[in-house]
Amino acid sequence: MLEKTVKYILDKLDKANVTCIDYAYYIKDDEMFEDSYDYCDEFDKLYDLLIFNLYVKHGIDPYDDSNSFNKFKKENGKWVAEWFNPMELAIKVDDILNNRIPSQVIEILEE
Repeated sequence: MLEKTVKYILDKLDKANVTCIDYAYYIKDDEMFEDSYDYCDEFDKLYDLLIFNLYVKHGIDPYDDSNSFNKFKKENGKWVAEWFNPMELAIKVDDILNNRIPSQVIEILEE
């Protein structure tokens, strides 16, 4: 169910040529649309299914301010989840879905 829902949302974004979603903006056809909430439902759902569940699964406080999740974006043809803090932390969505997250990444998120 989780994987099907995530893939459905990502396919929807792909079909719309959306390559990045943040809560308050998105990038479509290489153009940024700021202050637009067109894809905030998709962002919220992906966040809950992927990031929140990742935190809970590994005993990480999802409300800890030291972990500031930023956006979902397409990088080299693959969707990734990217944090603002820890800076430059990015995990492939497929790795989250398949529980292939290196222990070093979990340690960084636990700090």
